Amino acid sequence: MRRLTLAVLLVLAGCSSGGGDDTVGFTAVDLTATPEALATHGDMLVIGTRPSDHPELVTRTKDGTLSNSRLTPATPYGKEAHWYGLTSDGTTITGVGGERGGAHGNVRWSAWTGDTRAINEKPQAFSTFGGYGAGELIGPVRTAKGPLIIGTWQSAKAGLDIAAWTYAADTWTRQPSAGTVLESSQELLRFPLAVTPDGDGALVTGWQIAKGTVSAAVWRFDGTTWTTATLPDGDAALAARCWDGTCHVVGRSKGRLAWWSGPDWKKLTTPDIPVGDDDKLAAPAPVNGVPTLFVDHGGVKLVSDKDERPADGPSGAVVAVEKVGDQVFVIAGGRLWRLGQAA
Repeated sequence: MRRLTLAVLLVLAGCSSGGGDDTVGFTAVDLTATPEALATHGDMLVIGTRPSDHPELVTRTKDGTLSNSRLTPATPYGKEAHWYGLTSDGTTITGVGGERGGAHGNVRWSAWTGDTRAINEKPQAFSTFGGYGAGELIGPVRTAKGPLIIGTWQSAKAGLDIAAWTYAADTWTRQPSAGTVLESSQELLRFPLAVTPDGDGALVTGWQIAKGTVSAAVWRFDGTTWTTATLPDGDAALAARCWDGTCHVVGRSKGRLAWWSGPDWKKLTTPDIPVGDDDKLAAPAPVNGVPTLFVDHGGVKLVSDKDERPADGPSGAVVAVEKVGDQVFVIAGGRLWRLGQAA
């Protein structure tokens, strides 16, 4: 199946799909290695990159200056890790890396903590993220009470629970999911796919299956308690971003693009764009206050809930989107791009 990847951008003020040249320009950001993940760190962009065999961390200032942070791995797999996610509270950067290995080819996870000067792998006991009950790690997210890592872990009842790890004294500790809306059961299996900051807490997107019925779902953490909601007419919620009190969730409904706006989770009308079972979406981002998506749909396009416009520059699969100040950055086709032409 042709791979479609979505990320997000915005229709600039005064532009429409009718008449004129609606092409939106981008400028390539030249890096020395393949970008894999993005995060905002104050007024700087943090870029997780990987040359052929090891991870690196690059920062970009508002004026375009690029610098490498000193990266110190502590385990053999940390030395080879790909970036699965980065997050920042403006002071501390938290990263999750992984590389497959061992007899079964499972992902061997690495957890990273630091700042723009240096980021270090913090070695964990094997049973922290691995072992008999291990699932997958989705990625890190910052909250007001500190960072979380979201993933899955063997359920006491059925399948896998959604799991959350908290961080203190260089140690990640998995919190119990039993008795919460993160727990799976024989009647309801839960599958997280992505996580994003949401105010003081976090929003996890994914899907669930109950009595043979598949539905898109979100799990929301307010800093103390987890709650959940089923999204109307949806098969999977693939990515989200929250700003100004609203969470914008994109996903799949009957093989087509679906878009919801929360906290009331109203489904929006969008252009008719296919999204397959194996396709991934990057989170929407605000540009001039308007959420819009990037789509590899016969070429990379910018898609809002009203129209779709071609992008000049980016091509190929879209991996990540990040907004820093008034600038929007996109990883597409293994390169980093900035919205807007060079001055």
